Amino acid sequence: MKDSIIKIFVIVIIVLLLINLALLAVLGIVMLVTKDNPDTPSRPVEQQTDDTPVGTVPSDVVLEQTADMGQDYIDSIIFLGDSTTYHMINRAVLSGGKDTKQVWSGVDENGDPSGTLMLDGMIHKTNIYHPLDGKAKTVAQAVAEEKPKYMVITLGVNGIAYSTEAQFKAYYGKLIDAIEQASPDTKIILQSIFPVSASYDQKGGKLCNANIDVANTWIMQLAKDKGCKYLDTASVLKNSSGTMIESYNAGDGIHMTADAYRAILQYIRTHGYTD
Repeated sequence: MKDSIIKIFVIVIIVLLLINLALLAVLGIVMLVTKDNPDTPSRPVEQQTDDTPVGTVPSDVVLEQTADMGQDYIDSIIFLGDSTTYHMINRAVLSGGKDTKQVWSGVDENGDPSGTLMLDGMIHKTNIYHPLDGKAKTVAQAVAEEKPKYMVITLGVNGIAYSTEAQFKAYYGKLIDAIEQASPDTKIILQSIFPVSASYDQKGGKLCNANIDVANTWIMQLAKDKGCKYLDTASVLKNSSGTMIESYNAGDGIHMTADAYRAILQYIRTHGYTD
């Protein structure tokens, strides 16, 4: 009886060893195939969700060249964005100069203009400074009160370094949904993220022109998905190397001169929303 138990025990051990060897062999084959297969993804799947190749522009969403829509068209636009939008106040390029009521951006803890706005998961609930009455409120609240005819949104320079494609689109999408619900007749235009200078680009951080170009394809696709329009304003700010035209650089490589904003506004006037 004792010998039989020993034999059974030995057989079990041998079977387990054979199973382990078979599993190791299969694992080795899988690893070898994966290593040699050039079609195996080399980055997370969530970074590849966009079906618009870099540089491809959905033709039905991009605002193409039109006749000059004039100053009245510019005056009918609310500009919502981060510091690259807020500096339109400092550069006095809109009607009203530095007292313009057309620029919406973030607020600080005291409810005063902060001059920046982060594209993150709370963007649709984040307070902005509403220059019409000087109060802090969400974008949706301000839109519901003012009912702008057009809204140009420029966000992402404070988001692409921290967000995946899926997150970027989700955050931006929530903001668009909130605006559309608050004011269904407001025509929403998503503007490209502006390029940075060559010297800033060479710092090697995540906020670089290569990543900006990719993020702009996300914005194009988002505009298409949400029924908005897209402004390829970045194209008039770039030199032949794809970086910010140096004369437009205000000094830090991100923010721009008054001439740059005049070029942006001229582009907007001649790429109007005519639907």
